[in-house]
Amino acid sequence: MDYSIERKFQAMIRAYDKLKKFEATSKPQMHVEVQFGETTDLAEAFFSQCYHLKDYIKKEMPQGAGLKVEAYINSQGPLRIAADYCNSLKHAGLDRAPRSGDHIDRQHVHRRLDMTSKGFTTSERLEIVVGPKSYDAFKLATDCVSAWKAFFMSHGIAIPQP
Repeated sequence: MDYSIERKFQAMIRAYDKLKKFEATSKPQMHVEVQFGETTDLAEAFFSQCYHLKDYIKKEMPQGAGLKVEAYINSQGPLRIAADYCNSLKHAGLDRAPRSGDHIDRQHVHRRLDMTSKGFTTSERLEIVVGPKSYDAFKLATDCVSAWKAFFMSHGIAIPQP
Protein backbone atom coordinates (compact mmCIF):
# COMPACT_ATOMS: atom_id res chain seq x y z
CA MET A 1 0.00 0.00 0.00
CA ASP A 2 1.06 3.55 -0.67
CA TYR A 3 1.29 5.50 2.61
CA SER A 4 2.97 8.54 1.14
CA ILE A 5 2.23 12.14 2.05
CA GLU A 6 1.57 12.77 -1.63
CA ARG A 7 -1.14 10.10 -1.85
CA LYS A 8 -2.89 11.36 1.30
CA PHE A 9 -2.61 15.00 0.21
CA GLN A 10 -4.15 14.12 -3.17
CA ALA A 11 -6.99 12.27 -1.41
CA MET A 12 -7.62 15.41 0.63
CA ILE A 13 -7.64 17.55 -2.54
CA ARG A 14 -10.10 15.19 -4.24
CA ALA A 15 -12.41 15.45 -1.21
CA TYR A 16 -11.98 19.25 -1.32
CA ASP A 17 -12.87 19.35 -5.02
CA LYS A 18 -16.08 17.42 -4.36
CA LEU A 19 -17.02 19.83 -1.57
CA LYS A 20 -16.14 22.75 -3.87
CA LYS A 21 -18.82 21.70 -6.36
CA PHE A 22 -21.46 22.36 -3.73
CA GLU A 23 -19.97 25.72 -2.76
CA ALA A 24 -20.56 26.83 -6.33
CA THR A 25 -24.30 26.26 -5.85
CA SER A 26 -24.54 29.37 -3.69
CA LYS A 27 -24.01 31.46 -6.81
CA PRO A 28 -27.39 32.15 -8.44
CA GLN A 29 -26.31 31.18 -11.94
CA MET A 30 -25.14 27.69 -10.96
CA HIS A 31 -27.18 24.79 -9.61
CA VAL A 32 -26.34 21.20 -8.79
CA GLU A 33 -28.81 18.53 -7.81
CA VAL A 34 -28.17 17.69 -4.18
CA GLN A 35 -29.44 14.79 -2.15
CA PHE A 36 -30.18 16.15 1.30
CA GLY A 37 -27.32 15.34 3.66
CA GLU A 38 -24.77 14.97 0.89
CA THR A 39 -22.95 18.17 1.86
CA THR A 40 -22.43 16.93 5.42
CA ASP A 41 -21.07 13.63 4.06
CA LEU A 42 -18.65 15.51 1.82
CA ALA A 43 -17.52 17.78 4.65
CA GLU A 44 -16.92 14.77 6.88
CA ALA A 45 -14.87 13.09 4.14
CA PHE A 46 -12.79 16.23 3.57
CA PHE A 47 -12.07 16.97 7.23
CA SER A 48 -11.17 13.34 7.87
CA GLN A 49 -8.65 13.35 5.00
CA CYS A 50 -7.38 16.75 6.11
CA TYR A 51 -6.82 15.86 9.74
CA HIS A 52 -5.34 12.41 9.09
CA LEU A 53 -2.75 13.86 6.72
CA LYS A 54 -0.80 14.51 9.93
CA ASP A 55 -0.29 10.78 10.46
CA TYR A 56 1.34 10.41 7.03
CA ILE A 57 3.57 13.42 7.66
CA LYS A 58 4.67 11.94 11.00
CA LYS A 59 5.66 8.66 9.33
CA GLU A 60 7.70 10.26 6.54
CA MET A 61 9.37 13.10 8.42
CA PRO A 62 12.45 12.56 10.60
CA GLN A 63 12.37 11.87 14.36
CA GLY A 64 10.54 14.53 16.38
CA ALA A 65 8.32 15.49 13.44
CA GLY A 66 5.24 14.30 15.29
CA LEU A 67 5.61 17.06 17.85
CA LYS A 68 6.11 19.64 15.10
CA VAL A 69 2.98 18.49 13.26
CA GLU A 70 0.85 18.50 16.41
CA ALA A 71 2.19 21.92 17.44
CA TYR A 72 1.47 23.23 13.95
CA ILE A 73 -2.12 21.95 14.04
CA ASN A 74 -2.57 23.58 17.44
CA SER A 75 -1.24 26.88 16.06
CA GLN A 76 -3.62 27.02 13.10
CA GLY A 77 -7.28 27.84 13.78
CA PRO A 78 -8.69 26.03 10.74
CA LEU A 79 -6.68 22.86 11.45
CA ARG A 80 -7.72 22.94 15.12
CA ILE A 81 -11.38 23.05 14.07
CA ALA A 82 -10.78 20.29 11.50
CA ALA A 83 -9.26 18.12 14.25
CA ASP A 84 -12.22 18.73 16.56
CA TYR A 85 -14.76 18.15 13.77
CA CYS A 86 -13.08 14.93 12.68
CA ASN A 87 -12.64 13.59 16.21
CA SER A 88 -16.20 14.58 17.21
CA LEU A 89 -17.62 12.53 14.37
CA LYS A 90 -15.24 9.62 14.88
CA HIS A 91 -15.83 9.29 18.62
CA ALA A 92 -19.48 10.42 18.81
CA GLY A 93 -18.34 13.56 20.63
CA LEU A 94 -14.97 14.69 21.94
CA ASP A 95 -13.51 12.70 24.80
CA ARG A 96 -10.84 15.32 25.57
CA ALA A 97 -10.54 19.10 25.60
CA PRO A 98 -11.20 20.64 22.18
CA ARG A 99 -8.17 21.98 20.32
CA SER A 100 -10.22 24.91 19.05
CA GLY A 101 -11.07 26.07 22.57
CA ASP A 102 -14.78 25.32 22.22
CA HIS A 103 -16.89 22.31 21.40
CA ILE A 104 -18.50 21.98 18.03
CA ASP A 105 -22.06 22.61 19.14
CA ARG A 106 -23.88 21.90 15.94
CA GLN A 107 -23.91 22.20 12.21
CA HIS A 108 -26.56 23.82 10.10
CA VAL A 109 -27.38 22.78 6.59
CA HIS A 110 -28.75 25.68 4.59
CA ARG A 111 -30.88 24.27 1.81
CA ARG A 112 -31.95 26.21 -1.19
CA LEU A 113 -34.74 25.38 -3.57
CA ASP A 114 -34.94 27.27 -6.86
CA MET A 115 -37.40 27.15 -9.71
CA THR A 116 -35.75 27.02 -13.14
CA SER A 117 -37.02 26.46 -16.66
CA LYS A 118 -36.22 22.75 -16.16
CA GLY A 119 -37.99 22.50 -12.81
CA PHE A 120 -36.78 22.76 -9.24
CA THR A 121 -33.12 22.53 -8.28
CA THR A 122 -31.75 22.13 -4.80
CA SER A 123 -28.46 23.08 -3.21
CA GLU A 124 -26.90 23.02 0.25
CA ARG A 125 -24.33 24.98 2.26
CA LEU A 126 -22.93 23.70 5.53
CA GLU A 127 -22.28 25.94 8.54
CA ILE A 128 -20.26 24.58 11.48
CA VAL A 129 -20.90 26.21 14.87
CA VAL A 130 -17.99 26.20 17.33
CA GLY A 131 -18.94 27.84 20.61
CA PRO A 132 -20.26 31.31 19.75
CA LYS A 133 -18.75 31.37 16.22
CA SER A 134 -20.04 30.05 12.92
CA TYR A 135 -17.88 28.87 10.03
CA ASP A 136 -18.73 28.13 6.44
CA ALA A 137 -17.49 24.56 5.88
CA PHE A 138 -16.08 25.27 2.42
CA LYS A 139 -14.23 28.41 3.54
CA LEU A 140 -12.84 26.44 6.47
CA ALA A 141 -11.76 23.65 4.10
CA THR A 142 -10.04 26.20 1.84
CA ASP A 143 -8.17 27.61 4.85
CA CYS A 144 -7.10 24.10 5.88
CA VAL A 145 -5.64 23.37 2.43
CA SER A 146 -3.72 26.66 2.57
CA ALA A 147 -2.44 25.84 6.07
CA TRP A 148 -1.10 22.45 4.96
CA LYS A 149 0.58 24.00 1.94
CA ALA A 150 2.26 26.55 4.23
CA PHE A 151 3.44 23.72 6.51
CA PHE A 152 4.97 21.89 3.56
CA MET A 153 6.75 25.01 2.37
CA SER A 154 8.11 25.88 5.84
CA HIS A 155 9.50 22.36 6.29
CA GLY A 156 10.99 22.00 2.82
CA ILE A 157 8.48 19.36 1.72
CA ALA A 158 7.64 19.50 -1.97
CA ILE A 159 3.95 20.29 -2.25
CA PRO A 160 2.34 17.35 -4.02
CA GLN A 161 0.83 18.36 -7.34
CA PRO A 162 -2.36 16.81 -8.79
